[in-house]
Amino acid sequence: MDLVISISLLLAGFTILIFAGDALVKAAVSISARTKIDPATIGLTVIAAGTSAPELVTSLLAAFKNSPDIALGNVVGSNIFNILAIIGIASFIKPNKISTQSLRIELPFLIFSAIFLFILGQDLIFSRIDGSIMLMVLGLFLVYTIRAAKKRGIDTDLEDEIEILKSPLYDGLYLIVGFVGLIGGADLALRGGVQIGEYIGLSERIIGITIISVGTGLPELVTSAVAAYKGRDDIAISNVIGSNIMNTLAIIGTTSLVLPISASEQIMNFDVYWMIAASVILLPLFYITKRVSNRPTAGLLLGIYLTYIAILILN
Repeated sequence: MDLVISISLLLAGFTILIFAGDALVKAAVSISARTKIDPATIGLTVIAAGTSAPELVTSLLAAFKNSPDIALGNVVGSNIFNILAIIGIASFIKPNKISTQSLRIELPFLIFSAIFLFILGQDLIFSRIDGSIMLMVLGLFLVYTIRAAKKRGIDTDLEDEIEILKSPLYDGLYLIVGFVGLIGGADLALRGGVQIGEYIGLSERIIGITIISVGTGLPELVTSAVAAYKGRDDIAISNVIGSNIMNTLAIIGTTSLVLPISASEQIMNFDVYWMIAASVILLPLFYITKRVSNRPTAGLLLGIYLTYIAILILN
């Protein structure tokens, strides 16, 4: 009976996270559309921030509940899941083409942020100073990205591309509903996930990297899958790249700024290697396929993800 309750809590939490994340993304996109920012940049920044909000709330709650392996493992696991599983699934649905800007600027910055996380975590602690540096680096990147987008201008009419809510009042209401839902959903998912993991004998590291990270990655999965189905390559791929940048710098940065996070050697010396490798592999892959992520690419990425999960289970 206890296991049934735990599973119910986990599923309820994930369901709330999906709807809350969707509300937050709609509000964020609507607000950005009113400022006339192009869809690709919205996918890289605003949508990415909105779909990363579940990870942020979950990692903060985990840190406050003295579960640092879940706080860090949630981010590392989500980043691996985002690249290998989400881009894989989105590419299986329909081939996706990455923009030249993303290939030359954002993807290399994603690789840099992953390596930067590894370097800062070598002392096995993410301090408030580390968090401040990460947030400062992210801020500089976002300023550059938005300014570059303003210079490029908009190729299409945003009203035809993305949904703008009826009025700024609706924007505010969706934001409130989204944030409240994220807090409640993350708390339920965290409780249920930890209970299930403990019941079957998983460590907090494995719980964070698998159960929690996949659950908090559902908003990114839904967003990229729908964008791919609608032929919106600019949002499908840029959402994942942006989410991983946000996960790495914003979530770990904010969490460690609020409360320093201790990092286990297993996460830093195994899982982070996989996160870096998953980020790096995209660069030559997109060059080889001429910026197109197709079904063979999907098979490769999903195969690597299943291999990683199999290694975790076997160990």
